[in-house]
Amino acid sequence: MEETAEETAGETAEETAGETLLAPFPFRPWVRDSCRKAMLWGMVVLVVLIAAVWWLRGPQGWAWDRAFGSLLAYALLFWLSLAKIWWTAGKSAVVVGEDSVYYQTLHTFRPRRVPYAGILACAPRAGTQSLGLVVERRGTARELFLNLGVVEGRHRLLALLGQRLVEAGLEPVADRRDTWARPHWQAKPSQWPERE
Repeated sequence: MEETAEETAGETAEETAGETLLAPFPFRPWVRDSCRKAMLWGMVVLVVLIAAVWWLRGPQGWAWDRAFGSLLAYALLFWLSLAKIWWTAGKSAVVVGEDSVYYQTLHTFRPRRVPYAGILACAPRAGTQSLGLVVERRGTARELFLNLGVVEGRHRLLALLGQRLVEAGLEPVADRRDTWARPHWQAKPSQWPERE
């Protein structure tokens, strides 16, 4: 028996700010694997550095101790930042909701909410794997970027996002794949505002 999109979405629905989230799209598996490998290799390098410092340590050990303490602090911060990225990569990269799209960048702690009502245009950025969302904030157009290279199921994401954008009043742009704009939005993607 074939499932409908509504049944599938209902199985994966989450609640955020009172809105039912229809479709979560996770990070691609290599994102988390890369972080895990970097954390392991970072620990190996740290152990090698500890051994080298211990072996090279002379009678004036206080200078080496201070240098080693600084190195250890930086290594710990590096390892913690990789652990945070690994933890974030276990969550949804993008969630397409009824009234908003949420996207999570690896360096932030919570997803950014972009209401469809505030989106002026949406199109892939030429020469990249990024999706540009032109949003209106305080009367000014700003372009936000969503890195589709780290999102699992990006073609399904673009299809569902396109449906939601059309429902919100954006129209497909002729001769441009995966590009939508509000009827009053006249700027071409090459003339879009600078990155926020």
